[in-house]
Amino acid sequence: MIDIPAQLLGLARRQAGLVSSAQCDVHGVTNGRRRRLVAAGRWQRPTRGVFDTDLPDSGLHPYDLSRLRSAWLALLAYPGSAAVGACALALLGAAGLPRDITPEAAFPNGSGREPRDGILLRQYRWFPRVAVDDHFAAEPAHALAQALPLLDREHGVAVMDSLQNKRILTQSGVRRAQRLTESRRHRTRSRTWWGQSNGRSQSPVETAARLRLVDAGIGPDDLQRDLFDATGQFLGRADLAWYLGNGRWLLVELDSDEFHTSPDQVRPDAVRQNGLLRDGRHVLLRFFARHVHEGSTMVDTVRSVLDREGWAPGRPIPPRDRRR
Repeated sequence: MIDIPAQLLGLARRQAGLVSSAQCDVHGVTNGRRRRLVAAGRWQRPTRGVFDTDLPDSGLHPYDLSRLRSAWLALLAYPGSAAVGACALALLGAAGLPRDITPEAAFPNGSGREPRDGILLRQYRWFPRVAVDDHFAAEPAHALAQALPLLDREHGVAVMDSLQNKRILTQSGVRRAQRLTESRRHRTRSRTWWGQSNGRSQSPVETAARLRLVDAGIGPDDLQRDLFDATGQFLGRADLAWYLGNGRWLLVELDSDEFHTSPDQVRPDAVRQNGLLRDGRHVLLRFFARHVHEGSTMVDTVRSVLDREGWAPGRPIPPRDRRR
């Protein structure tokens, strides 16, 4: 049995299960011990100088783990580099990225290497960096500018929404990223996306739903709308809302069923939705991620309610209530 130092295991958990040869040396796991761990099937070697301990943070969702693994693989494979593009965004905590992203990093001086084992070393000119543990990533505006031209619209807008919602980027930071994209290839693909982003969206599925509804001509009047009863008591907050007139709203709640995997996770949503229905004035619809992504079920359902209620786009809506 080959013992692994606890400090190295802790490092592996923070790095999506990966460690470098240099990190192993620091913690006394010599080259010979590493070879024995690989031969025994306990470790894998995804690329030269990097080992997969298969001991990532157990609290990570599999999709998040996959993205972070790509980012750490590139960083550890090229010591002294910084994560860039989608990998930098993953390390910075942005949601909305594709499930699988390409491992990519860059050296600040723009020097290049041949790609190996699916890892890309970009030759970006100077870009500001931020620290991630003992490593570096492109700062948020540059990371967004690097990633956006290579994303599709849904993921691109979802990432912009997330960066603003989590306050990783301010509105001025988003404008700076927009200016930076003007010097990049494929920039024309993303030019119309900037005006479609809204930092009130709290999840990628909300972004996807909003984009589909906007494309259908029935975009919501408000996002994350707080509702109160006649006495001023808070009823709840709706993800998407359309004003039907006379104090009535069509409210849409969106649940990402890929994350809601237990009754304990679903229960708070059910309680919140009960509150929204309590005073009997509003219409509430609930959709899961699969309803958003599969066909026109969500759009058709929302449209049927809006048509029945006589909703029209552009109707003035009551100001947002600030009582909470």
